Amino acid sequence: MDERLYSHFYDVEARFWWNVSTRRAFWSALAEVAPGRDARVVDVGCGTGIALREFPWRTRLRCGIDDSPIALALTRRRGVHDLVRADVATLPVASDTIDVVLALDVIEHLDDDAAALREMARALRPGGHLLLHVPAFNVLWSGKDRINHHRRRYRRPTLRRLVRAAGLEPLHLAYLNVALFPAALTRALWERLRPPELDTTEAFLDRLYHPSSAVNRVMTILTTTEARVMGWLPFGTSLLCLSRKLDSSTSRR
Repeated sequence: MDERLYSHFYDVEARFWWNVSTRRAFWSALAEVAPGRDARVVDVGCGTGIALREFPWRTRLRCGIDDSPIALALTRRRGVHDLVRADVATLPVASDTIDVVLALDVIEHLDDDAAALREMARALRPGGHLLLHVPAFNVLWSGKDRINHHRRRYRRPTLRRLVRAAGLEPLHLAYLNVALFPAALTRALWERLRPPELDTTEAFLDRLYHPSSAVNRVMTILTTTEARVMGWLPFGTSLLCLSRKLDSSTSRR
């Protein structure tokens, strides 16, 4: 990812409506398995560390892994200090030891998403859980994906196959932000008809992430309310998956 984005995200993601509502959806999904005090949690591609800072359960370990020194420095600024600089493809974690792996807006950046999922599954203990969040539907591809250096967007069947191929059982697989879909689709189709002029990262982000306080408040309420019925939504702008690692006896069946 463009490292200029990290400082920007650090400044906005604690209050920007999309970030706030999606994190609430993350914790709602993970509440199904509510990590206990002895749980070991690893945030793979932790970015600026806000998910680790706001993680709503007390656990034995909350560790962030990222290959960007800028991201890790910003995570430390949030007060999170259990950090490791490493690549997602080669996690410095013993096999079958982690209770919860978070991979929030990570695998869409990678050339080999399947290999990354296998590596995360390797680190999980049997019965451990992986929480994934990815952008949905290639038809929504736009300048936002280019700025964020995405490789792809996903649909539910595709992500289900990838997760199962890694030895994981999908427990909860749902689209988020259905209310945003028409606007996102209109934007993507308009860009195909009239490609935008070359834009700078800073200008693009300034327009996208700085709504008025009233708009930000309304959108936070709307998307948070919608997240309460996730699982029933037939489409959306992103996709959330909670899965469980199968033990060897189950995987042989």
